[in-house]
Amino acid sequence: MHEWSIAYSVVKTLIENFNKKISKVTLVIPLFSFLDIKILKEAFNELKKENPIVENAELEVKIQEPTFRCRNGNREFKFSDIQQQVGEVKNSYGEEYPLHLMPELLPAFVKCPYCGSHDIEAIGQEIYIEKVEEYGAVERVS
Repeated sequence: MHEWSIAYSVVKTLIENFNKKISKVTLVIPLFSFLDIKILKEAFNELKKENPIVENAELEVKIQEPTFRCRNGNREFKFSDIQQQVGEVKNSYGEEYPLHLMPELLPAFVKCPYCGSHDIEAIGQEIYIEKVEEYGAVERVS
């Protein structure tokens, strides 16, 4: 599961980069990652038990709607503009549909809502730690 590997990476990053106890970490994930936030938080809560620096940390998750750009028409559009197309893909394949497993496959399954081209790219697909709060201090990471 991707959620466990992401939770592991967050915990590892915190342990390797902070010496004081952490009270809260804010993680930004793209909407298009299709991560299960509940599983991500459960994984984080299990993994944090292994180190006193993060054992009491709270994980806050912010969902960021990605922007897409059509290389053919050079127009940008939001996930909400193609949500119906993604829903059709999900309905065709079931729970383990290709875009959940590999979001990079988006251009093979959806088209630009303006010109119908499959030559599209995602902008803002990064998963990153936006903020870390240590007990008594706040440190921004991004």
